[in-house]
Amino acid sequence: MAYDVILFDLDGTVLDSLDGIMHALEVCFAHAGLPPVTREQFLPFVGPPIIDTLQQHFGLSLAEAQAAMEAYHSYYRVDGWKECVLYDGVKALFAALCAKGKRLGLATNKPRHYALDILKDKGVDQYFAYIGGADVAKGITNKQKVVEDCLRQLQVTAKEAVMIGDRKFDVEGAKGAGVATIGVTYGYGSRKELLEAGAVAVVDWPKEVLKLI
Repeated sequence: MAYDVILFDLDGTVLDSLDGIMHALEVCFAHAGLPPVTREQFLPFVGPPIIDTLQQHFGLSLAEAQAAMEAYHSYYRVDGWKECVLYDGVKALFAALCAKGKRLGLATNKPRHYALDILKDKGVDQYFAYIGGADVAKGITNKQKVVEDCLRQLQVTAKEAVMIGDRKFDVEGAKGAGVATIGVTYGYGSRKELLEAGAVAVVDWPKEVLKLI
């Protein structure tokens, strides 16, 4: 496989960030009057925008979901975004890819300002030529649109890029933008899920990505 640009998902691919998400969800669900959920119960829904999940899987109206998300962000913007760790080997992977002349991009459904703050806090923002995320004001509201924004900003075609992600939502969103995906199993998804969604390859560790690119 030969790609000039490598796009990374954030949660479950670069970061183990589920603690911060779950703590913010406790605040969010309490505000909405929903019973609390465990990590195991919510894990299948990690990936798409949470506001969509609240409507599609937890029965909230758009107005209720928007109000619940305000409660979510009241926690996440202060403490939740800090409750994450880089996966072992990810920073070394970034350095090795850059040394090979690859350009890196980030494509997350998180609001872009969170992604910028998190990567800077973890000391890896310098590896990225562009950090892309959700931006409602610009109409960037799902993974396909985030990937398309990354391609525009990096001025590359879909065939010149590859997505690295841990969930079927990454594969499907990238595919909608014409980009192939390499799946990783160390995050929140399974090999079976990724292959069924159409990943061109699946690896178990960050260092294995380097062997494919």
